[in-house]
Amino acid sequence: MDRSKKLSETEYEIMEVLWNSEAPMSASQILSYFAEYRNKDWKAQTLATFLSRLTQKGLITSKREGRVPYYWPIKTCEEYHKSNAQRILDTLYGGSIKNFFAALYGGSQMSEEDREALKQWLDGQS
Repeated sequence: MDRSKKLSETEYEIMEVLWNSEAPMSASQILSYFAEYRNKDWKAQTLATFLSRLTQKGLITSKREGRVPYYWPIKTCEEYHKSNAQRILDTLYGGSIKNFFAALYGGSQMSEEDREALKQWLDGQS
C-alpha cells in the first residue's frame, strides 16, 4: 500500500461502518448512521468528499440503483490492516522483521510467554 492509501481518522471511521454493514449503503444511510450513533452531523458534500477519496484509494466502490449510489468496501478490514502493516514494515524497517522486533524490544525484556508464542508462530510459518 502506498502512502496515498493511508487513511485519515474520519476515512477509517467510514470504512468501519462499511466493513460492518451487511449490505451496500447509500450516502444518506451513512449520514444517518453517523448522526445517530457517532453524534456527527455532516453535510452531504463533506461525506461525498470522503467517499470520493476512499474510491480513489481503491478501498470502496459504488453502483447506482436509479439515482442513488450505494457504497461497499473492495478490501476487507483484514486486507487493509495487513497491507498497512506491510507498508509500515517496509517504510520504517526496510522490510526486516528482525529490525522491527529489535526496535520493539530493544530496551526491554521480552517475556518468556511472548518469546514462546512468537517461536511457535514462526515455526508455523515454515
